[in-house]
Amino acid sequence: MREKVLGLDIGRSSIKAVQITAGLNGRYRITGSALIPIRDGGNIKEALDVVFEDSRLKSNFCVTSLPARDFSFRDIVLPFKEKKKIEQTIGYELEPLIPYPIDDVLVDFVIKKQSEDSEIFAACVPKSVVQERIQLLEKTEVSVIEIEGAAVALKILRRVEPDQCALLLDVGAKESLCVFLRDGNIFQIRSFFFGGDTITEAIAAALHADAGEAEREKIEGDPGRIRKAVIEASRKFFVEIDHTLGFLKQKQNESEKELRRIFLTGGGAMCSPFAEELGRHFDVLVERLDISAADHIQIDEDVKKTWNPLLMNQALALAAHGTKKGKGFNFRKGEYETRAKYLTRKKILRQSVTAALVIVGILAVDLCAGFYIDKLRLDRLKQETRMIFNKSCPEVTKIVDPVQQLKTRIAEAKKLSPGARPEVTFLDLLRDISILVPESSDFLITNLDFDGERMELKGETANFDMVETIKNGLGRSGYFKNVTVSSASLIKEKNRVEFEVRMNCAK
Repeated sequence: MREKVLGLDIGRSSIKAVQITAGLNGRYRITGSALIPIRDGGNIKEALDVVFEDSRLKSNFCVTSLPARDFSFRDIVLPFKEKKKIEQTIGYELEPLIPYPIDDVLVDFVIKKQSEDSEIFAACVPKSVVQERIQLLEKTEVSVIEIEGAAVALKILRRVEPDQCALLLDVGAKESLCVFLRDGNIFQIRSFFFGGDTITEAIAAALHADAGEAEREKIEGDPGRIRKAVIEASRKFFVEIDHTLGFLKQKQNESEKELRRIFLTGGGAMCSPFAEELGRHFDVLVERLDISAADHIQIDEDVKKTWNPLLMNQALALAAHGTKKGKGFNFRKGEYETRAKYLTRKKILRQSVTAALVIVGILAVDLCAGFYIDKLRLDRLKQETRMIFNKSCPEVTKIVDPVQQLKTRIAEAKKLSPGARPEVTFLDLLRDISILVPESSDFLITNLDFDGERMELKGETANFDMVETIKNGLGRSGYFKNVTVSSASLIKEKNRVEFEVRMNCAK
């Protein structure tokens, strides 16, 4: 059975929903979509009820996003590459940089660049915002909570050359979102108070028309008739993007890659003069984005009749993002982490029971076969033990428990020669050190003092963890006891650790 995934793009003026099915071959198919307007002062929950009552949108789980304006974004650099270490440390690094207590926010990040350090783009959002969204979507299983625009950006990263800087521009009704892309990663996210309604108002004023007529002129009218009004309405917005690009260039303190490409989506992108002026102002190629066409996603015929890619790109990208792991953000984490990401609870239970029955059957067969093999092995071992005992103690005629009887004879032999032990030489001690210290420890001995009873060893190694590894290795020797690290310090110029180990020689 194919999994159904629902992508929900919840905006201020409308809710866009797209359902896809994901087959085992990784191909997607759009099987349902809906665009529910939210009038001024309208109720988002009522609009969502319309979505959930639509039989074409009955999905196994849901992927949604939160507005970029709810997030705080920060660029930080950490001196290591391991993702686990970054997750453990990033909260402490962000705490003095954000306007909330760190315990009141959820944090996620993407790694922009790694060399010796990790350059990180981090985002944090108040837990209350995430909790409110989960409660709003209580009628469905929310698996992933993204940042708006991030899922769309991930879909187009592969189309941006490594040496290019690109911009994803999503023009909504009230706000516009800019996602800056560079070096194959999300570089920055910014929200601007400019949208399609700004253009509509300018057209209405220029043509002395009402809002409805101005909206039709914006999308379907003569471009030449409205071009001047569109340019005047958009000029300030373009300047704000220019300033943001300049700020990012200055912040990086490097030769910033020039903007080469703009991907345009959202309702405002349907205005042709706006797209043309955008390309002219920045002197770049502007592409109206269509994810369904770019990714060769099939669309059911009843959905295709009303499908508008510029309006549905975000919801489609969210649905596709939920079908596989990869780059991106997910704030369904911590105490809000979902327990069923890709399957419903009922399906998990059914599959678990089936798997358990198969495993029990295999274990039963294995247990019977193992018991028979173990019995044969035990009989052979008993026979071999008896033969060894007869060879070692030919004078004993009554054999009851050969193992225990042999242990008794060995103990009696030890009593006859107490303290017997071959003499230990200095070369024996060096051989034990060489064997017991792991080759991977990068261990260099710089000084060695031995007086016959006590040994002091000085050396260098890569880090403090290796010092403990070397100490534990020496502690396993039969020649040493009371192994302790008397000192350990960092050699800054070599970026290595100098240490001293003291130990007694066992007698």
